[in-house]
Parts: sequence; structure tokens; C-alpha cells
Amino acid sequence: MSTIKFARIFADGAVLQRRKPIHIWGFSDEENVTVTLGERSAECKAADGRFDAVFPACEKGGPFTLTADDGKGNKAVSSDIMIGDVVLISGQSNMEFPMERVKETYPHEWDEPKDKLIRTFKVTENGVFGKDIPDVETGQWNILSGQTIDDFSAVGYFTAKHMRIADDAAVGIVDVTLGGAPIEAFMSEEMLLGYEPALAEAEKFADDEYRLGILASNEKDALDWHADLDRNDEGLRNGWQDGAEILRNGRDIMLPDFFSDTELDGYTGSVWIAKNFTVQKEMAGKPATVWFGTLVDFDFCYINGTMVGNTEYTYPPRRYKVPEGLITEGENTIVLRIGIEKGFGRVTPGKIYGIVFGDCVRTSDGFYEGAEGADHIEYLSGIWKYLKGRECSPSPEMVFVNWKPTALYHGMLAPLAGFSVRAFAFYQGESNCPRNHEYADLTKRFINGLRKLWDDDIPYICVQLPEFNARMEEVSFDGGKAWRGLMAAQESCKGFPGFYLVRSYGTGELNDLHPQRKEPIGESIAKIIASIG
Repeated sequence: MSTIKFARIFADGAVLQRRKPIHIWGFSDEENVTVTLGERSAECKAADGRFDAVFPACEKGGPFTLTADDGKGNKAVSSDIMIGDVVLISGQSNMEFPMERVKETYPHEWDEPKDKLIRTFKVTENGVFGKDIPDVETGQWNILSGQTIDDFSAVGYFTAKHMRIADDAAVGIVDVTLGGAPIEAFMSEEMLLGYEPALAEAEKFADDEYRLGILASNEKDALDWHADLDRNDEGLRNGWQDGAEILRNGRDIMLPDFFSDTELDGYTGSVWIAKNFTVQKEMAGKPATVWFGTLVDFDFCYINGTMVGNTEYTYPPRRYKVPEGLITEGENTIVLRIGIEKGFGRVTPGKIYGIVFGDCVRTSDGFYEGAEGADHIEYLSGIWKYLKGRECSPSPEMVFVNWKPTALYHGMLAPLAGFSVRAFAFYQGESNCPRNHEYADLTKRFINGLRKLWDDDIPYICVQLPEFNARMEEVSFDGGKAWRGLMAAQESCKGFPGFYLVRSYGTGELNDLHPQRKEPIGESIAKIIASIG
């Protein structure tokens, strides 16, 4: 039986770029295919199982129905297609960073109703080596709503919001991001010609047996390390979750702080910390949230012996909902089991550590965090007690396969080539800091490669790294020189044709690699797009 389908980017709810030729493609077993967009039709022939149709540029409009018909009774149909503006966003975690992580900073963004003409297509992480895949493996268009906003890229959302304020056209955000990825992962072999170590690494990972072996080793090493930690953790064996043993026999520690400034300097393994806090009658039993900043590296949090949340890695701020009734009048106990993987433990300074009662708006002056409008905050900074649960060797080094050169180009970016966009916005550079001297050249190669791939001089909008205290990443940033060097490399690209720079200085947080103030970034991108027409 014959089959016919559109590429996934043309699924229900898609936004297509206005004022540029509209290129639509898909896959068919039959040679002759008729593609219809609204009232316009195009005849095309499939070659090697793929059909391509191009419609003339047009103004904003919709919703339209998109149909592909092979003349043999087989059809592919996508509905609610809008013509407006499309921005392809890419980069690492600060671009991927979801709206869910800024709820306390921008709570009004969750108010209903939502704008149905803001839509996003998130390309799921997929590293491929050696050749392009014909289509992205997964992905769908999501229309902005109270149920979908959590998953929108925060920078992408605010870009779309401010584009919509300036112009009443639908906005589609195509999200090709992956936290931690260096720029080389988004680049092709051709773009990397002359960078022999990168090309050699890409070739090495193109070997299926080698790559799968690395992935299997990653999984086994991680499971073994965590299993050993848990199996030999004295706190887990002896029930330290209620805090009694820690408070009775633990040593004093002043938190928040870097563990390198304490007796835990260089410690690897698990450490249990505990503190008593007192709650007045009027707050007892009410809904509350534990607010902690970033911790290195993972944690489990208990209130009065009941686990209220856990986080598996450093970067998310800890926000743990406390069930009603768990906090009682008078004395209560909070306990955290913190896992330290490489000996660089910390409870990040400058953040709120406390129990927050009621809704509030998070603020930041670039270092110190605040919470405006809360009913009450029971602050927990100060002297805690701690006990070591299990001291062990550092966790094994993980090989992040999808960060390797060319992986994301072949698996996520190239399959979208030809999908018309108004601009390309790239927020990346953190992972290239140690090699910042190469970054300007890599950026120019990347821009030229994208434009060749798309056959379009797409405007390239680079978001410059914000201010950041290098000590937050003790092993990575060479006392701040590497970070500043990367910022300078981005600045040096300003004269490159079609290159636009968003200076994000003043929106960062010195004590957070992932600052939450994302609206100024999105607004700046939207203004640049408006200025270039």
C-alpha cells in the first residue's frame, strides 16, 4: 500500500514564513504528488521517495489546510496552518531554558487567555554522525496555552511575545537546542574543514560499535557509582531523614557557601545537612514551598522526615512544594542529602534559602535574590549541622555523545534545511569558553554554512554571554579569562554581514549560569528582527 506524509515540521499548527517562497516537502511512494495550501496548488514529482513543492511568497494569513495527494487515493493532511513569521532558535542551555524555570520571576505570563498565534516546534535531542537524516525523528507544533507554556524556551517565548506586540502576525519558534552543546556540534564536516581534531572526533563517533559502546559504558558507570553511594550511605542505612542524628552529632557549617571554604573542601560523596526552624501558628499547615538555589550536584529534601522533592543535577533552582499540614506550629526540621560528584560541592551564595508561604515574584539585582509579595518567608541561611553519609571516589567522567562535532547538525538542523525562516537566533558559547580563541572563526563558518544550506542570507542574531562569576564553575573558566574571551569573540563578529549582536550584560546573575531574566533577551531579539524588515 502506498504511503504519503509531510515532513514533521509541516504538522498541524505549523507556522510558515511570509514574504519568502514557501518550500514544502514530504515523502511518497508514488512519483506524482499534488500539494495544496489553502486555495493554491502545485504539481511535483517525487525523487528517491521525497517530493518538494514551492509556493510563491505571500502575506500573513490563515488558518489554512495543507494537503498532499498522490492521485492513488492516498493523502496527507495538516490543518490550522498559519502564515506569519518564523524564528529558528538554537544554542545550549540558556536558549533551551524552559518557561517552567521562570515561574516565580514572571508569574503573570501564566494568566489566561493565551495567544493562539504563538507556536513552537521543539526538535527532540538527536545526535547523528556521518550523514543527514531525512527528517527530524520527533516533534510537533504546540500552541501557546496554560498547558503548554511550561515547555516553551523562555527566550523563544519572549521573542515571540514581543514580535506579536509589534506586528499582528502569527509567530512560530523552531527550537533546535541542547544544553551543554558546543558550537561544533551544530556544524557540518564542511563547516569544520581545517579543524582536524573535531573532524577526527566526528569520524570516530560515526562508528556504530564505538558509539554504542561509549553509551553503554556511560550508563553502567553512572549506575554503578550511584548504587555504591546509596548502598554504603550511612544516612540511608540508619534513617537520617528525620534529622535527629544529624542535629545530635553533626558538625556546624555556615550555609550558603562554597564547600571549598569549609571542612568539606574537596569532599566527594554524600553529605547530610539539617536545621530546625520554627513556624508561627498563623502559617502552620498552610501551603508552602522550599526555596533553595543551585546545589552541587544533586539532592533529596525532607521536611519532618517526609521527602518533598529531589533534583538530579546542579542547575535548576530548588522549588519543592510542601504538602498542606506537613509543617506544624512550633519546631520543624529540614534535611537535605546532597550528592557531590567531583569534589566541588556548594550551596550557592546569594540565593534565598527558606520556606516561602504564599505566592510571590522573584527578583534579582544580579547576585542577591529576593521574593516580593510572599505571605511569610522562614529564612534558613545560617548555621546548619552536617554529617558525612558516604565518602567515595569522584564519579566517572561521562562522554556526552550528542555534544560531539557534527552530531546535532546531522540529527536536528540539516533535516530542516529549506524551511523558510525570518531569522536565526543563537545563544551559545558557555561550552566553548576554554577554546574562545577559535570562536569568532567558527561563528563565521557556521553562518556561511547555514546560509548555504538554506540558500538564503538568513539574518544571524547572536546573544552575547551575560556577566558571570567564574568561581561558580570552578573547573571550567580559568578565573574568568575564558568567559570574557568568549564574550570578546562574539563582539568581534559585529562587522560580519548580516550578523546582529544582543548584548545581555545587565541581565545576568553572577551566581547563576542560567539567569532567569530572559524577557530582555527576547525583547532585544524581537527588536532586531523588526529593524531588519
